[in-house]
Amino acid sequence: MKRIKISNKIIAAGLCLAGFCATSCEDFLTVSPADRITEEDFWKSKSDLDNVRAAAYRQMASSAVTSRIIYWGELRSDNVTLNDQSQQSIQNLQQGILMPTEGMFSWSDFYTGINYCNLVLEKGEEMTIPGQEVDPSFRRSDWQTIKAEMLSLRALYYFYLVRAYRNVPYVDYAVRTDVEAQNCKQGQTLGVAILGKLTDQLESNLAYAADNFGSASENTGRFTKRGVHALLADMYLWRGAMLTNSAKKGDYVLSAAGDTLNSSQVDNLRDDCYRKAIQHADYILNYMQQEYDKDLAENPGMIDENANKPYPYLTRMGNTGFANASDYVYSQVWEVSNSSEAVFQLKYDANASVSNDVPYTYFANYSGNSVSTGYMSGSNLLSASAPSAYDPEVGYGKTDIRLLETLNYSPTTISLPTIHKNVLSSLSISNMEDMTEGASSKNYRSVRSQNWPIYRLTDIMLIKAEAIARLNLPSDAKASTNAQVAEGFKLTNAIFERNNPRLQASGTSGAGELVSDRLKEDYATNADAPKTASELLSLVYNERQREFVAEGKRWFDIVRQCEATNSTVSDVLSSFISLSTSVRNRLKLLMAMYNPIYSEEIKINGVEYGGNLVQNPVWDRYTSNK
Repeated sequence: MKRIKISNKIIAAGLCLAGFCATSCEDFLTVSPADRITEEDFWKSKSDLDNVRAAAYRQMASSAVTSRIIYWGELRSDNVTLNDQSQQSIQNLQQGILMPTEGMFSWSDFYTGINYCNLVLEKGEEMTIPGQEVDPSFRRSDWQTIKAEMLSLRALYYFYLVRAYRNVPYVDYAVRTDVEAQNCKQGQTLGVAILGKLTDQLESNLAYAADNFGSASENTGRFTKRGVHALLADMYLWRGAMLTNSAKKGDYVLSAAGDTLNSSQVDNLRDDCYRKAIQHADYILNYMQQEYDKDLAENPGMIDENANKPYPYLTRMGNTGFANASDYVYSQVWEVSNSSEAVFQLKYDANASVSNDVPYTYFANYSGNSVSTGYMSGSNLLSASAPSAYDPEVGYGKTDIRLLETLNYSPTTISLPTIHKNVLSSLSISNMEDMTEGASSKNYRSVRSQNWPIYRLTDIMLIKAEAIARLNLPSDAKASTNAQVAEGFKLTNAIFERNNPRLQASGTSGAGELVSDRLKEDYATNADAPKTASELLSLVYNERQREFVAEGKRWFDIVRQCEATNSTVSDVLSSFISLSTSVRNRLKLLMAMYNPIYSEEIKINGVEYGGNLVQNPVWDRYTSNK
């Protein structure tokens, strides 16, 4: 009972922080009626702290947060097409008309999660002052591990906000009362500065992050050291991209010490970010290799046909039959609750009323032993080339198992296919040499308890490959003379190889049409036609699109490219994503790639109302009072 009451109060405080409820929250934490527990009575043991820590994770897993990750990171992209025409707000979003009055642009649920984290960070520090511990079993050394974890979760909340809005209010203290909320009218902080602050915080506390929480579920559902490294790799990749834009525009950038950097110093900082992204990705890849080697050493009789392949820890299909083959890759990555490829994921338990409803709402409804399309269908570009091409530039090829893993594809269906990834539980493939023949059997999840991947192994591999490409783009280095660029192609092509198990390198005897140059050992390094860093970047982006459909990443990938390039937004949209001419015409400016601030936030804290928030200038024309 104590846990429920305090959690409800903290939720109210989080909403106050966001501004949306600043005039309706009560000072729950300052009054003391007989049936309520005040904050002073709550933080008496580590279990109290753990309850709020768990609430911070639960908030991240709530549909209010994950649905916005889909709105902001997926639904604007070319992965999806609107299926339910009654969803006018999504139709506007896809057409590049972003209305500040739409509730999808409210960030309050993210700031609620941030406030949970801030509460834990403040109270954990107070509870473990040496010599003044409130719980003898909870010492400063115990707290440092939780601190690293909470700093990481808070950073993830902010990272989503930066990717969606670019510049947002940064608050690193807990808000508990109406008075505090009304005084907490923060203006925006530059997103590139927020990322700098967050990476510094995580680097300073990384050594204290846990290696092992004691179970596979906890190790993938909470921030271990591996999860922190993944988050740092991603944030450094983004920070490098945003620094590129700052240098291009001549914006001032401050060092950690508060000194203004010149353009040359900004360029050096940008490249350092890319190097750090590579280093943090390497930590995870090295860990995966060590675990794989340990598994082989402990099982000397085990024969693994992947042992001689690059990145042998990447799950691959075995010597499966030609027809009606069970998709081992899908079952290991998506069906197994705690996949060996999971780095950090949101955890669900439908039996505990924590259901993962978002995939069912937006992509695939499953009930009564039948599956139907949710709000969105898969776009035609994902499957258009599959009947005729083995290695298309965009979308799935004829032998790419992701065609059937991602889409409820049928050769006889004319309508756009349903996106059933992560609603599907298992899959058998009719013909391993031709995915367009469809599936021989499919099973779907009747209980909505599947995990939500934030970082998985293939993401780490492609983050590293992209950072390599961006680090070497100024010279457009060639893979034939640059080992790092060659490794970037190797990482990217390994993912392609695992998802096209029937393809062979060109020239292989008896392969017939089932060939791809991407499987040749010298694909990138052939001296006669070496591949370049710019070609690697394009390859990475096309592979990311195939790999992460419906995971809330595609639009953010395009925004990152807009930040990182010297080209115009129009050039990026023409080269990296398939959008209609009318949509591209609406998105000519960089800020058009980002969200408007929700109109209710502006009413509370907008400059025109005496506050400090400034509306995204691109979408200000849709403000109701304009």
